[in-house]
Amino acid sequence: MQKIKLEVLLLTLFAGLLYPAAHFFNDWLFKLIEFTRHVNWIYLPAFLRLANVLVLGSIYGSLATGIGVCVICCIYDNAANVTILNAFASAAGPLISLYVFTIFKHRPIEIAQLRDLIWVAAIYAVINALTHHIAWAIVEPDELLSTTQIPIMVAGDFAGACLGALLFAALINHTGLLKVIKKRAGE
Repeated sequence: MQKIKLEVLLLTLFAGLLYPAAHFFNDWLFKLIEFTRHVNWIYLPAFLRLANVLVLGSIYGSLATGIGVCVICCIYDNAANVTILNAFASAAGPLISLYVFTIFKHRPIEIAQLRDLIWVAAIYAVINALTHHIAWAIVEPDELLSTTQIPIMVAGDFAGACLGALLFAALINHTGLLKVIKKRAGE
């Protein structure tokens, strides 16, 4: 039992560090077409937040996302209240999205099904943009340049989440990862 907890903690830490690495790679790759520092037309790491929860579960997946956001905010030298609300918005998006998916579909997500991943990516793109804009309105109102930010963020998160969903579905369906996830969920 102790080995599993250590494994989950290490995976959580790995996922927490993978997220900012993907974030900064995305910043570098799409710098020329970014809308603002917080809003991108394509945000590749969007699906990582969902994947964290799908693979690690609600608690550890949210913790991984929170760790990643804290790393990003520390590098940007954000204030503590900005970091906390960004972490909360980033962790809440996937949880709310999976809950909304369950309500719409009347069943839990089947993570090996690309159509389910695309559905949850679409829901997530809207929820994530809204949670972040609410957080920014509270702690960083100067980042809210115009109302066009929300649809642009939805489009960027959806594009990134769909690409991530394609890769995740391929990984799940062509490796033993699904068995590992199901085994861990049963323990």
